[in-house]
Amino acid sequence: MANPVFDAVRTVLAVREYDTREIPDDVLQRIVEAGHLSASSMNRQPWHFVVVRERAALEELGRRVKTGPYIAGAAAAVVVAYEKESRFGVSDGSRAIQSMVLTAWAEGVGSNWTGFTGMREVAEQVGLPDEYDVLAVIPFGYPRHAIGRGRKNRKEASQVLSEGRYGTPYRS
Repeated sequence: MANPVFDAVRTVLAVREYDTREIPDDVLQRIVEAGHLSASSMNRQPWHFVVVRERAALEELGRRVKTGPYIAGAAAAVVVAYEKESRFGVSDGSRAIQSMVLTAWAEGVGSNWTGFTGMREVAEQVGLPDEYDVLAVIPFGYPRHAIGRGRKNRKEASQVLSEGRYGTPYRS
């Protein structure tokens, strides 16, 4: 039986080079709505998402995020912030990021996680209040090159799966 969610998980790859096509509004809306609809601990939703589409702002994000200079070439980016006081903010924000990445991939849009907390310059650029920390900036765009869907270099399942107790082989 086909499972489109599992297929997206099975095939998603990090994309760092984007072509010049814009992402249609309805597609971008589904991507950010996936983050908004993600589960969160006690339904607190301790996050805020800032969608950036303006070319100059994307270029500035590319300069500010040390692990993501390629943000500058994306069609859009989402700055994912979380409430600093929330003990679940990082995990809830991470869940939202994964929902957006998978939704984008299912639409043919590539992305990649860049940065990891403490990006005060990014927070200032997008006008976040002090009670938020930037968890990540996720660039989105159509891949510049054809990439092999599903070709992943992963450890054998037996190296990372156990059943009941560490070291007990998982029964598939």
